[in-house]
Amino acid sequence: MSIDETGGGQLCSAELEEMTVARIRSLSADWSEDAPEWALLEGDSRVGVRQLAVQARKQWARQRAEQARIKELLQFEQRLWGRGVERVAGVDEVGRGCLAGPVVAAAVVLPPDVELPGLNDSKKLSARKRETLNCAILAQALSTSIARVEVQEIDQLNILQASLKAMREAIDGLEIVPNHILVDGHIRPGTSVEETALVDGDARSISIAAASVLAKVYRDRLMVEFDETYPEYGFAGHKGYGSPDHLKALRLHGPSPLHRRTFAPVAQLLVPKRSEAYLTFADGLESADSPEELERMGHFIKEATGELTKNDLRALRGVYRNRLAALKLETICKRDADTKPGVTTS
Repeated sequence: MSIDETGGGQLCSAELEEMTVARIRSLSADWSEDAPEWALLEGDSRVGVRQLAVQARKQWARQRAEQARIKELLQFEQRLWGRGVERVAGVDEVGRGCLAGPVVAAAVVLPPDVELPGLNDSKKLSARKRETLNCAILAQALSTSIARVEVQEIDQLNILQASLKAMREAIDGLEIVPNHILVDGHIRPGTSVEETALVDGDARSISIAAASVLAKVYRDRLMVEFDETYPEYGFAGHKGYGSPDHLKALRLHGPSPLHRRTFAPVAQLLVPKRSEAYLTFADGLESADSPEELERMGHFIKEATGELTKNDLRALRGVYRNRLAALKLETICKRDADTKPGVTTS
């Protein structure tokens, strides 16, 4: 006799023993966590039946943990909503540590009844989960905005200022003007609106987490598009971050127009290579231990100007001046030491 044949009555152990594991699995899908039948499953002699109970308990535990995490994510927003601050915007940026591509910021204003199960820091989510959440955020948000600062401006401003600019532009792009801003990190973008900076904010605030997902999805799609223009760099895979494959492509092909010239791995490739003659003369200048020897090296360099480029000669003049200044300083220090009472030199 099955549970549906008794009009929904409680299942007994004898009835349970007559059922297949598949049948029990089908019935248990509708049981609540506190249903007494679970105790019967846990005491059943069949491993498969007991596993159903174990799996159900684990699933409920995961659900409770997720509910608690989402509740924790809402703490800053709820505190502000409770004070009557209705329009709270979360702001985050992505691409700050990349070697190529723009830095992207997103701003999001969510309603108090928002439901985004599974939302977390975008870096902790799979690409598929981010895409799913991206759609859910756009569907539920009261207002969203995305802004980007391109590579040339990143090199002009520096990456911190470029990131803050992208955040400000994203905030300005919101159709709903916020009356409080929650921003990821420890530096506020500096708008006229009241701001709160939260370290690890994308894992502590639902609004910032939502912004991080929007910014990440937007930028990843952008880098996939760039991959079609510059396929040799593999942007679709590493999204501009300094992966081993990306660094290898940089060394092989040199920087593309998308690469940030002021970032060390890129900047190092832009330094002009020196000739063997330059390296020899530079070493001779650096090792000169008197002004006279330095002058002799200078004559040798003049005689070999045909072997050196203009950049080499310009750089060697700098080495010469620096070494001469160092030698003069050494002479002054030695003279001062010789004239001090009670000081002897060998």
